[in-house]
Amino acid sequence: MQPLWKSHIIKQKTGPDDPEFQATLQEALGQVAPADVIAIADELTERQSRLFSGIRNDPASLAAHSVEVFSAVTHTKSNTRVLINTFAGHDLEPIDELLNGEALTPLRVAAFVEKLTVLDPRLALELATGLLYNTSPEANWLWTRWLWDPTTATGILPLLAGSTHNLFSNDLMDGYVRVGAVTALSRRAGEGAGLFTPELLSNEKRAFFADSAFLACAYSVYMYGATSWRLSREFNRLLPTLPDMARRLLGLKKTGRAPSSDDQKQSVSVQ
Repeated sequence: MQPLWKSHIIKQKTGPDDPEFQATLQEALGQVAPADVIAIADELTERQSRLFSGIRNDPASLAAHSVEVFSAVTHTKSNTRVLINTFAGHDLEPIDELLNGEALTPLRVAAFVEKLTVLDPRLALELATGLLYNTSPEANWLWTRWLWDPTTATGILPLLAGSTHNLFSNDLMDGYVRVGAVTALSRRAGEGAGLFTPELLSNEKRAFFADSAFLACAYSVYMYGATSWRLSREFNRLLPTLPDMARRLLGLKKTGRAPSSDDQKQSVSVQ
């Protein structure tokens, strides 16, 4: 997956409602290789099996792997530390209720966020939906700030959907449902870019992670090209490749491959 060759993929003051931007973003997605989406979905599948498969039945097991679990649901080290400190006393009752409560999932998500007043609501949402998605990906979805942040009206979902209209909501329950619906609709962009291949979807477990793998790649394309920063070649070489930036968004470890000169032929920007 190669970064864009142009210095930016959108003109200034462009937003999700601009039809020209939609065409440009769709073209930009051509820089993503189907093999990258497959590789990331496979890594998410492996992590789910290794780390999350037993948490739903035994939430207490989270304490033994808390660093890796919390790293998996947020993409910054500072937020990981916040989560570790928040649950340092091993009060896992809110997590148990989130994963195993009898209420409908949107209600459990909202109750979890409202109960954890010590956390930024966006981080609480990332934790709640990250735990639900990784324990039961067949029935749940992510809601991260890079997907949709209603406080700033930003994220990859409105850019792919072409509008923020279907994402704004009056409460967390409705918001969670809306994010899931727009996530499902965003697959059209992946299909249009040739990224939802038969190989990607042929494995049932991998298919559950196809949407998030694609969306992380799409947002990485956007971050690399959305503004017009012009960085030196030396600084560009310090930046992660696009696949590794997508991995970072999903809490995965980078591959360790250093960016090649071809990877860095554009001016890079990170929002």
